[in-house]
Amino acid sequence: MKKFILLLLLFVPFVNASPQEEKTHETIYSFLPQYLINRGIRIDIEKRVSTRHYLQICPQFYLSEKEEDNFALDKNQFSFLIGGGLNVYHKIFAFEEFKNYGLYLSYGISYNYFNIEYIDDSGEVDISAEGNIHKVGGDLILGYQFFIRKVVSVDLFTGLGTRFSYMDAGGADTDRFNTGYFGYNYTGNILLLGLRIGVIL
Repeated sequence: MKKFILLLLLFVPFVNASPQEEKTHETIYSFLPQYLINRGIRIDIEKRVSTRHYLQICPQFYLSEKEEDNFALDKNQFSFLIGGGLNVYHKIFAFEEFKNYGLYLSYGISYNYFNIEYIDDSGEVDISAEGNIHKVGGDLILGYQFFIRKVVSVDLFTGLGTRFSYMDAGGADTDRFNTGYFGYNYTGNILLLGLRIGVIL
């Protein structure tokens, strides 16, 4: 009986340690639904580099085709769009005891390329034109991330960013597609607000 009690006492610390051991997830794959508004798809790959630090690699792809009507009424109208981009962020969680959930700060840079076909109506005669847009920027983000059943990651974030765009166009008008935050050719400061939904591996 004494041997059994002694073995039980030796085993208890290991039993108690298991539930308290914090699992640190190595990689999170996320989808940002708000990018669908701008005809884009963005997938974030978050890789842990240390206890509180993650590296985020965020590829994007854009594709859209529209009917060629009412071009003269809308400077953002186009007939065909294809593009891509990449954001890279350093994500830092505020508290070490939370590992990889809770409040965090991230910062990073972005690059986008768009090829757009449209009707240029800036001259006397409307002409078919094609524009190539290069956009670079930087972001500073504050967010909160939590898990559902240790399988699904939900990330709510806000922040500030800046964008600079350059359009090389076959037509004369290079100021198109620059109205508002969602303009492909937008230059200026932006307010970031979004949702990231992911799976944990």
